[in-house]
This record gives sequence, C-alpha cells and structure tokens, in this order.
Amino acid sequence: MSVVINGAAVVREQSYAMPRSAVDVFLRAGVLSVLVAAPLAFGATTTLASVALIAAAWLLLLIWILEGVRKEALPLNLPPAALPAALLLGFTAAHWAAGISVAPDATRLEWLRWVGYAALALVAVECFDTPRRLKRLAESLAFAGLLIALLAIAQYLTSNGRIYWLVEPTHGGWIFGPYVNRNHYAGLMELWTPLAIGLALRPENTLARRWFWCAVALVMGSSVLLSGSRGGTVALVAEIMVLTLAASALHGGRKALAGVAVALVLIGGAVWALDQGQVLERYKESLRPNSAQQEEAAAHRLGAWKGSWDLFRQHWAVGSGLETFANLFPAVRPFATDKIWTHAHNDWLQFLAETGVVGAVLGLWVLCAGGLQAWRNLQKTSGTATGAILVGMTAGCLGLMIHGWLDFNFHVPANAANFAVLAAVLTLRGWDEI
Repeated sequence: MSVVINGAAVVREQSYAMPRSAVDVFLRAGVLSVLVAAPLAFGATTTLASVALIAAAWLLLLIWILEGVRKEALPLNLPPAALPAALLLGFTAAHWAAGISVAPDATRLEWLRWVGYAALALVAVECFDTPRRLKRLAESLAFAGLLIALLAIAQYLTSNGRIYWLVEPTHGGWIFGPYVNRNHYAGLMELWTPLAIGLALRPENTLARRWFWCAVALVMGSSVLLSGSRGGTVALVAEIMVLTLAASALHGGRKALAGVAVALVLIGGAVWALDQGQVLERYKESLRPNSAQQEEAAAHRLGAWKGSWDLFRQHWAVGSGLETFANLFPAVRPFATDKIWTHAHNDWLQFLAETGVVGAVLGLWVLCAGGLQAWRNLQKTSGTATGAILVGMTAGCLGLMIHGWLDFNFHVPANAANFAVLAAVLTLRGWDEI
C-alpha cells in the first residue's frame, strides 16, 4: 500500500475519470448525515448524542482507512492547518494523560470530541475534493438549513416552550428550533446561511436558481433575528458585509448594495410580521444599556470574562485542561448568583484559560495557517463557481468565530463539527488547480 500526500489536483483529476466506489458514496452520505443529524439531536449537547457523534466520525474514518488499504493507496490531501492541529491535539491529550488537568474526566471527554471533529474533517476533505462534490456539500447543508429554519419558525409560532412540541428542557432556557439555547441555533445558521448565498452567487446560475438560493438564505437569516440572539445578529451582519464585498466584485457594487438593501428590508419585514412581542423588545433592550436587567447581564458577562483571565493567570503556561472552567470559576467569580456557569460565554478567553500560552500559540498557528490558505484559495478561484461557494464558507467560519467572543458555540458538538468540516474543506490545497 502507498500513502500519497498530494497538494496538487492530480488525485482529483483522476477522480473525474474513475468512478467512485460504493464506499466513497457511503462516506459522503455519512459525513452529511452526521452534520445534519447532530443539530437535530439538540445540537448533540447531551452526553449520549455527543458520544454518538464521536463514534460515527471514528467509524467513517475507519471505513475510509480500510477502503484505502483495499485499494492499496491512501491519498492524504491535508490542509495546511493539519500539523498544528495535530500538535494541539497531542498537547491537550497530555492534560488528562499526565494528570495536568484539574478535572481529567471532563478533559478526556472534551478531547475525544475534538478527535471526533478532526476525524470527520479528515474524511470530509477526501469526500468533497472536487467542484461538483463541493457544490453538493453546500447544497445539502443549505437545504437542511432551510428545513430546520422552517421548523424553528413554526415551533416559535405554535410551541408551548417544548422542542419538537414534545421535549421540555431540563434546565429551562430560551429554545429555538432543535436547540435549547437560541444563541447556538444562531451559530448553526451562521455557518449554513452563507452557503446559500454562495450558491446564489455562482456565475453560471439561471435566474430561477439564483432567486431560489436567495430565498433560502432569507429564511435562514430571518430565523436568526427571530431567535432573539443578539450575538448571532452581530455575526450575521458581519457575514453580510463580507458577502456584499464578494458580490460587488462579481456583479458590481450598485447591484450588490441594492440586493443587500432588499434583503434587509425583507428580513426586517418577516421578523416584524412573525414577532409575538418578545423579539423586537429584546433588541430594543440592547439600546437601553442603563436598564437594571441590561446592567446585571453585562456585569455577569464581564465578570465571567474577568474570571477567565484570572484563571489564565493562575495556569498561564499550559492551562488547567479542557472543559475545566466550570470547576474553577466559582473560586474566582466576582458576582453572586445561584446559577451554574459552565462556560465563560467567550470561547477565546476560555480556550486561553484552559490551554495556557502553549495552547494559544498552537491555536494561533492553526488560525494563521488555515487563514492564509483560505485567502490563497479565494484569490485563485475569484469569479468562479467554486470561488463563490468558498466565499460562503469563509463568511460562515468568520461569523462563528466572531460569535465566539460572545458565546460558546465551539462547545456545542453539532456546531463545532460543522465548523471543523467547512474550515477543512475551505482550506484544502489545490482548489485553484482544478
């Protein structure tokens, strides 16, 4: 057996001429099934659902390896961020293996999730490595997003506070769609909505297809605002700005701005028509920062961030271990509350506290390596159908990273898995060579 590590398009050019086996089709369907099923299972936030996600990812990776052994060739077209990501996985494994973590069991489970995301991403870059398969990935997730958004809107209008009209959250929360937390629903839509816009921007589209994908994006975008997630709204606005720049390059600045204006009017009208009196009031509260409720919420959020910084100072070198914030935060919490804070509501600060300087350096390496390759891919595919989809993926990943400053979407397995796959496919070498 030979292992081929190839950044060029040779392997993918061969795939046009050689039909893929039934196993390849199964793997593609498997990756898509995991990406769509995980959000439907409450975001895979329960232990059982997250373990099922991990097991499915590992099973797909095992099948891919066995298929490579059978073919006596195992092509590895790894993204540039693969090396620092592998080092980061090794470093975080040492937290529980060497007893560095203050909560080894929690750290081990979170690390296993990370390995699951990596396994799923590795299979995905081999399954969606041509323009046609890239289009299929984007179409599948965008259409799934449409269905979930319609479900979420229908549930918002008719539900009695239960997910799927049946399941009542154990610890309460403002549900939206299949998620207990509306901010996490918004996080999923931040990843999928730009895919529909990217599909709409494809140069060879007919007018009907362009309007269809625009309508899909409008439904998903409207559902984000209707969820009442202010962090999600901020991220969505940032995505719209990125996509507007891309549309300006493809279709002219005036047309792009006119399209954005129409989209914003339609989204605003939809939210105004569907709002039952809670959502618009929530956004109005944001304009009243001196209200008692807003002051308390801001104080708690800033207190959690300050506590995260204090934890980093205590464990500055290598961190306290993944998923240990809940164990350590009560000792540094600067405010009184009867609520349990399991996360810092800032993924980046929590990552810094839990992995220290070493983790921060490796994390920056991952971001820089991936970001540089994404920029190269966007430059070399500009004006093409592939480039339009890659722009959508870029906007989605940027949106979730921005939202990461205000929430903890990267600790939601369904959202983290989708981000890992889209980021890996986006930063795949060789898109410009096809």
